[in-house]
Amino acid sequence: MERYFVLDNLNTWYDWGLILTSKDVTPPEPKTNYVEIDGMSGSLDLSESLTGEITYKDRTVSASFWTSEGSFKERATLLRKIVSTLHGKKIKIIEPDDPDHYFYGRVAIKSLDNTLPYAEFSFEAICDPWRYSIYDTERKVEVNSQAVTNVVINNNGVKTLSPIITVTGSVDITYNGVKTPLTAGSYTISDIKLRQGVNVIGVSGNGSVTFTYKEADL
Repeated sequence: MERYFVLDNLNTWYDWGLILTSKDVTPPEPKTNYVEIDGMSGSLDLSESLTGEITYKDRTVSASFWTSEGSFKERATLLRKIVSTLHGKKIKIIEPDDPDHYFYGRVAIKSLDNTLPYAEFSFEAICDPWRYSIYDTERKVEVNSQAVTNVVINNNGVKTLSPIITVTGSVDITYNGVKTPLTAGSYTISDIKLRQGVNVIGVSGNGSVTFTYKEADL
């Protein structure tokens, strides 16, 4: 089976006939904050003081490709097309070893070379820290009572996120002791956060509520 990248809707093998020769997907670097205090052994770790969890810097995704197909002129045309399609663009990137997730970042063409026997090129993308799931996760609940129904929502990723809440009817959403009334429509409430693992959100009223979210790993 050919190994390829998917760059937005383009497949580097099936669309361009390119052979993947190397790739490098670096882990994102944690954002740390260590403070040296006189009279204290070691240092004070404030890395999680602002958000209550560790945050990460951007990550880098890079790859190189090679082809001997076509004439010198045809390969030159292909390379120009690749530059016009990718260079400077912010796109979704799927690597061959993890087809269920994508990176999202801005691409820069780093090298181009076309000789009589072959052509090759490489790119580098500065991406968000996360491997986003290509699939959305949904949790739907129907309610027809003012009694609160506790909805258990699992976030199997590591990224804390706010779900899209789609309502039919009229309901109340309770999270961390705060009740928010909602009518029909779609909402993103920044104070409602799904952390890694099990999350519980209270729902009451009459109608349905769908929580939609995209899990993300490192």
